[in-house]
Amino acid sequence: MSRVAVVTDNSAGIPLDLAVELGIEVVPVDVIVGGETLPLGASMDIAQLMLEGKKVTTSRPTPEAFDQVFQALAARGYDQILVTTLSAKLSGTFDSAVIASQDSSISVNVLDSGSIGLGLGFPVLNAARAAKSGAGLAEVLEVLKSGINSSQVFFYVNTLEYLKRGGRVSPTSALLGTALAVKPIMTILDGEIVLKEKVRTQARALTELVHLAVEHAKSLESAHIGLQYFGDRTHVDQCALMVAEQFPSVGLLITEVSPVVGVHAGPGLVGISVVQGT
Repeated sequence: MSRVAVVTDNSAGIPLDLAVELGIEVVPVDVIVGGETLPLGASMDIAQLMLEGKKVTTSRPTPEAFDQVFQALAARGYDQILVTTLSAKLSGTFDSAVIASQDSSISVNVLDSGSIGLGLGFPVLNAARAAKSGAGLAEVLEVLKSGINSSQVFFYVNTLEYLKRGGRVSPTSALLGTALAVKPIMTILDGEIVLKEKVRTQARALTELVHLAVEHAKSLESAHIGLQYFGDRTHVDQCALMVAEQFPSVGLLITEVSPVVGVHAGPGLVGISVVQGT
């Protein structure tokens, strides 16, 4: 019987204990603080360091990093590998996985999620559960694609400065998002971060964020909603209460966003990801 391994990167924000439980291999996008690369899963308040003015950057994994994972999986008896990464328009991680796949001793399928955070993480979890239950490649791939296609991500940031600095949004979008002190709500469209709406206050931004997510969730047969934050979690807890009031039956996960994403969005990020349930 075919054994399918599921591989992703740490921008998916999947808790490490859950990744271990489901057999998900996580290839790290490195987070670099003051010239030092943090180990995967390191406990450090990156948001606070950024607020203190520390230089924090990220670096995509090399093809060799993916190749090492592929070789290890082959040695453990897997004969099919399914890789999905954060959007190829936001990182070179996808390209590294593709390069590594070309020399792999076993079959490797690489898919661009076109998303970030739990917009990537939820589909990966669904696929990993299917693989663990014994599903073949075609079925696991279908589960993954279904999750990706139904996924929507909305997020609020205090400022677009961090996204502009990292080249994740255009200077024009950043200017529009900060004009007249409006609060920007962003989304992912065709793999890119774009301005979704502008509102006047933070309270209104959080309310609209929840509204957008709940409306999309209600359009699906079943849904998972993931709430993520970077730094202070006060606002994400407020959003969780609003989601519970408006859609009490929905599955809800709250977790801090991966520093890989937080570094580019900035402290104060609140994100909501919605995906089709299984």
